[in-house]
Amino acid sequence: MKLLVARSNFFSYSETFIDQQIKQLKPFAVLYEGWQPSRFFGGGSLYPLPLSLLAIRGTLRNLVPSIYQKIYTYFLKKYLQKNQIEAVLANYGPLGTHIMQACMETNIPFSVHFHGFDASEKRTIESYGSSYIRMAQQAKAIIVVSQVMKRDIESVCGRLQNLRVVPYGVDLEKFRPSTEKIASKDFNLISVGRFTAKKAPMASIQSFEILLQKFPEAKFTMIGDGELWEEVKQYVQEHGLEKSVLFRGQQSPEAILSALQQADVFIQHSVITPSGDSEGTPNSILEASACALPIVSTRHAGIPEAVVDGETGILVKEHDVQAMGEALIRLAEDGVLREKMGNAARRHMLAHYELAQQAQKLKSLL
Repeated sequence: MKLLVARSNFFSYSETFIDQQIKQLKPFAVLYEGWQPSRFFGGGSLYPLPLSLLAIRGTLRNLVPSIYQKIYTYFLKKYLQKNQIEAVLANYGPLGTHIMQACMETNIPFSVHFHGFDASEKRTIESYGSSYIRMAQQAKAIIVVSQVMKRDIESVCGRLQNLRVVPYGVDLEKFRPSTEKIASKDFNLISVGRFTAKKAPMASIQSFEILLQKFPEAKFTMIGDGELWEEVKQYVQEHGLEKSVLFRGQQSPEAILSALQQADVFIQHSVITPSGDSEGTPNSILEASACALPIVSTRHAGIPEAVVDGETGILVKEHDVQAMGEALIRLAEDGVLREKMGNAARRHMLAHYELAQQAQKLKSLL
């Protein structure tokens, strides 16, 4: 199958799920750059000069968006026909609405993969909701990663026969418990993810402060950065937590794996933001579970499917910092429980989130 995959970013460390998708599907080509992607991973563009120049495209997009969409459709159609593309997979709903017309006019089946905010964020739904309805009627498949996201899409588009739930997968050969974990008397907590509103890093730190009252030697390693980075660092400084909270910034996949393997518990306090922004299923939770870490998180989006409350981790209500802090204390006090939940977390990944298994579902669907 000659498959074209379209995505908005050339690379984003917070979009490893799309990187995995591309690696598993091995498409004929990958387009990137915004909601109207025109550049190829291997170099080159859909457009000839001068349209291939970013300044020209940006000016047209801003001044005459409807005309630019027609230009985009024309050149995308031309590429699809010339290269005899047999299927298109668009990542994120808004991107799907922009490639839709070219696929319809060339009679090439297309599918659209939703990942999180694109299914729930209020401004996005206001801007693209009507286009989603048309797109959902024309697409061969609308793909979501959780049952909650399925409900979000159907609240906009109505019941859909072509809607499929395909959770993300995790590489269980790579992400696994270490056989050489360094012995430590301290309780080591870890989070991995962008410092952004829907991941509520401040709530995680406030939960950690509750833990510190009983376990003052505990450590919290935070990997990632983002728009809330400075605000969170300032809070840590103002509350005298510099020796307890360790900021590591962006890290390589290898460094993240090593950090997960040396931790005791993974934490993520995901929430729905006032704008309606939401997670899909956080990939970092899957990776931590694969490393046999118990998860402390919230009942949010696809997390209750990835984390079995009371078996592979502990889930609390969104914004309930006190309950999350108490969950951390419970796990810090009970090493046997941590081991039991961690082992169950890995088994859950083996049964339901193994990468090759999930990739095969996507391949079969396409």
